[in-house]
Amino acid sequence: MTTTDYVILICYGIGILFIGSVLSKKNKTSADMFAVKKQSPWWLSGLSAFMSAFSAGTFVVWGGIAFKQGLVAVSICMCSGISSFLVGRFFAKKWASLGIESVGEYVNIRYGKAAVQFYTWVGMFFKIIAMAVALYAFATLVSSIISLSPGHMFADPATGKLSKSVAIIVSGLLMLVYAVSGGLWAVLIIDAIQFVVLTVTVVFVVPLCFNKVGGVQNFLDAVPEGFLSPAGGSFTYLFLLGWIIVHTFKLGGEWVFIQRFLAVNNPKAAQKSSYLFGTLYLVSPILWMLPPMIYRVINPLANPEEAYLLACASVLPPGMMGLLLAAMFSSAASYIDGEVNVYAGAVTDDFYKLMINPTATQKQLVLVGRISSFAIGAVIMTIALLIPYFGGAEKVVLTITSLLVVAMVLPVLWGLFFGKVKQDVVWYSSGASFLSAILVRSIPANSTVSIFQWYNLHAQMFDVAIGIFVPLSILAFFEFRSKRTSIGYIQLKELVHERSVVVINKAAALFPARILAYSIGGLSVLMFGLSITATNHASLIATFSSFLLIISLLILWLIRKPLKEDRGIPLATMEPKIAALPK
Repeated sequence: MTTTDYVILICYGIGILFIGSVLSKKNKTSADMFAVKKQSPWWLSGLSAFMSAFSAGTFVVWGGIAFKQGLVAVSICMCSGISSFLVGRFFAKKWASLGIESVGEYVNIRYGKAAVQFYTWVGMFFKIIAMAVALYAFATLVSSIISLSPGHMFADPATGKLSKSVAIIVSGLLMLVYAVSGGLWAVLIIDAIQFVVLTVTVVFVVPLCFNKVGGVQNFLDAVPEGFLSPAGGSFTYLFLLGWIIVHTFKLGGEWVFIQRFLAVNNPKAAQKSSYLFGTLYLVSPILWMLPPMIYRVINPLANPEEAYLLACASVLPPGMMGLLLAAMFSSAASYIDGEVNVYAGAVTDDFYKLMINPTATQKQLVLVGRISSFAIGAVIMTIALLIPYFGGAEKVVLTITSLLVVAMVLPVLWGLFFGKVKQDVVWYSSGASFLSAILVRSIPANSTVSIFQWYNLHAQMFDVAIGIFVPLSILAFFEFRSKRTSIGYIQLKELVHERSVVVINKAAALFPARILAYSIGGLSVLMFGLSITATNHASLIATFSSFLLIISLLILWLIRKPLKEDRGIPLATMEPKIAALPK
């Protein structure tokens, strides 16, 4: 990292905080802070969902797998693209048609208050672990390239580089300040900005990496046998099929993704946002995963968790490396801030307002939301500091996703389509899944029992199978065993049939596009200034700047027509008028 990189990194951070301060003025109610009053354009929700799934953990976990095992990392990432198309086909429109402001509101109607509290607190616990992994992943990237002087108070004595603990605390605090100030609008817009920056940067990185190893053919000749197989090792085709199923439930039922469907103004827009997510995840993984794959040829002894950023650092000129690191920061911030926003909203609306202070003013709710955000963030930073003691980021991500994700989201999705399961099925399916996870994780890795050895040999495939089968079988059993339709399901059907007119503020709808265009334009000017002063790679930086400027001008051209009036659009959405009955 050079002085120029640090300047870019600081400017980017200041820009993020400035955008957050501007957007904080829009957060006058809890609906503004957590649901943007259904004013988000479909493309913004789609990009935000994509970047929420594509956190800094992607660079560390899947980038590490790409470095070690090659093309299989691309296959794993593309599974999310297939899953998102399935979500768009079956779930997205359904969520947007309910007319609710939060998932907690839906759970209260369908299953009752106790289920809301369970999903708020237990669901938050598991998501906090995932957010801690994302924060740890970014800290790993930062600490791998920032060298400090010997004996520096912030240095790791073993490496002489920035301590991961310091990186976790500083990064976590910056992310929290942004999430608390700007709310969901801030999360959505910064997602779009960093999507553009990361994509354009990686488009430059890939050919530069190929050039460093002497071309594509030299790369193909140098990689290990099986490195370019779409499946391999423990990541078999059966695993990939299970991964698609798991992520269909994950993307359709996790609160952070449902929130994106609830932020748009109609069911069709929600479906389009999911299809955009799917398209991006089918097309982009090959670009994202190529740098660590190529770096395997450059330095096969590198730390897999650091391979992605080391690949970029080996080819990018001063300034662009700082911008990439800044974009990776906002990528981690995107995921963490999005989740913090969801669960701070749950604590505010589904706990504080529902259980403690039903007559709370909007000012009180916004204050509670911000305090909740900081409290959740403090727990995230604490767990991130402990990740190395849990076996590292890769093991934590695979365990939670394979064994526990479906258990947490399947009852939520099941209740949308099937009417006989009641609140008790939440306890049974979740409890059985958690118990199964504990049992399989208790199997000794060096066991001499043949059945345990066989399980350990195919552990990742069986983890996925158990994570799907246990909750699915319990839900199906109770659905066919019950004779009466749940009162909550009846209320849910009535909600869908009610109709209202949601007023779409067209000027507000174009507001995020303008913020995006001006932000990218500002980055373009900054990078062009660097190209003038650069001693090396000036033409490359100028080309990169030109790409950003073209994107900025294109967005402004697309929204150039003045808006004369707002209009209402009839939707199958409205604010619920039915109170949940005891289950």
